[in-house]
Order: sequence, then C-alpha cells, then structure tokens
Amino acid sequence: MQDIRSVMYESCDAIFTFEIGDAISHLKPYVEQGVREANELMETISATISPTPIVKVTADYFGFIVLNLIKAGKGEAYCKTCKEIYDPGQLRSIPLGFGKTPFEVNIKPKGGIIKRIFGKKSLICGRGGEAYECPKGHELISAITWVGTLRIQK
Repeated sequence: MQDIRSVMYESCDAIFTFEIGDAISHLKPYVEQGVREANELMETISATISPTPIVKVTADYFGFIVLNLIKAGKGEAYCKTCKEIYDPGQLRSIPLGFGKTPFEVNIKPKGGIIKRIFGKKSLICGRGGEAYECPKGHELISAITWVGTLRIQK
C-alpha cells in the first residue's frame, strides 16, 4: 500500500491540491461535531488505496473545507482559465451577498447615535459567503456559507 500524500478537489474553474494532513486536520472539528458529510469525507480519504499519491475528492461539501484551507494558507490552486498555479496568499478573497460571515454584514446604519438607539428596526433574510479569484481576476471557487435573519436599522 502506497502512502497517500495529497488530496485534490476540482471545481468548474480550478483544481485545488492540499497535503493530506492539512485536509484531515480541517475536517476533524466537523467530524467531532457529527457532521455526516465530514464523516463520509474522512472515510473516503482514509479508505482510499490508490496507485498514485493523490486522493481525488468529488463531494461538494469539501468545497467548504477548501475555503477554510485557503484561508489558512494551505495548498495550491490551479486556475483552468489562465493555466497557472497559485499559492493561497496570491488569491483574492471576495465577500458574497451580505458578507463572509453574519458578523461582517455589509450594511451600514444611517443617522446618528439617537437614531441607532431609538430608530425603527427591520428584520430581513440574508445570506452570504466567500469566493476566491486568481490574481488575473478569474473566479476559482465560491460558496454561500451562511443564511439567516438580520436585524437592521432603518
């Protein structure tokens, strides 16, 4: 049995490659929380016996792990459009929808402090996420990572 060293994930626009230890360490917290998809991915990675040192992961859920790995500066991305390999530090993060997380919502309150304290508040449904693009502006991966109700100031 050959030692598996890399995990590869392919999107429509890019191919991402990560060291297997990095992929497993980013999956473990989700496995410990009982996330079914993470358990299935961990089993796939652990059980794969391959003649090459690369495990190809096709599960869509791994796209969310890819975002975490890129944010942590792990692996590399091959842009299919410009046919270049990039390190995570070269990729540009772009917020989607209302922002990367519900704690970074792209809504600015209007008015002064009195209006913010006593003004009318509204609830809106929102969602957001994150995308990464190569230095030449080609989108490599994107995902909606949260959906929720937001209380905003009118």
